[in-house]
Amino acid sequence: MDMNPFEDNLLKYLRPDQLRRIQSKKIGIGGAGGLGSNVAVILTRCGFKNFEILDADKVDYSNLNRQHYYLDEVGRMKTETLRQRLLAINPDCAVRLFTVSWAPAQGEQFFNGCDFIVEAFDRVESKHAFVSFYHNRAPVVVSGVGMAGLLEKQPLAVKKMNNIYLVGDLTTDTAQGHPPLAPRVTACAAMMAEIILDLTCGTTPRTGARSLTAFS
Repeated sequence: MDMNPFEDNLLKYLRPDQLRRIQSKKIGIGGAGGLGSNVAVILTRCGFKNFEILDADKVDYSNLNRQHYYLDEVGRMKTETLRQRLLAINPDCAVRLFTVSWAPAQGEQFFNGCDFIVEAFDRVESKHAFVSFYHNRAPVVVSGVGMAGLLEKQPLAVKKMNNIYLVGDLTTDTAQGHPPLAPRVTACAAMMAEIILDLTCGTTPRTGARSLTAFS
C-alpha cells in the first residue's frame, strides 16, 4: 500500500497487518478539550487516520495547561485547530469535523459507522447522556471519568462494563474543587488511546487501578 514517510516509518514498530488494521478503524471523538485533543494526537501517532471530531468551543487561555493547543491558537475553533494538528503529524489523515454542541436529539447525525467512540466532555451530565446514547450504537465506547486533582489523588483505573470502558479515578470532579492539570489529564487520555490500540491489535486491555507515582 502507498504510504507517506510517517506511515512508512511506523513499520519499524508495527507489523504491516497491524498497521492495516489500525488504518482501517474510524474513531469518533466527542469533545476536543483535555481528553479529546490528547487522545486524537496519541492515536494519530499510533497510525490511526480516520476521525470524526465534535466540539463547539474555541481555544481559550485557560485550556493551555492541559489541552493540545498553543498560545497563538487562542480564539480559534478547537475542531479545525485539532484537525491541523493531526494533519501536521500525518498529512493523509481524514478528519471530519462537527463544530456544534452535542445533544441527544441530534445524536443520530454524528459518529455513524465509527468503530470506537470516545467520550471526552467536561460536564458530568453530558458524559452520562453521551455514553448512554452511543453504547448500543457503536462497538466500543471509551469514556474519561475523573482525572482531575492535585492533592489526595486516587489511582486512575480502567473499568469495563459490557462494551463501555470507563477510564479515570471515577470520582473526582472539577466542580468539587479538583483542578484539571496536565499530568493526570494526559495520563487518562493515554490510557483511553491505549484501550483503542489494544482492541484494534487484538490485545485485551488491562483493567483495574494504575499508580501514577512514576509521573510525580
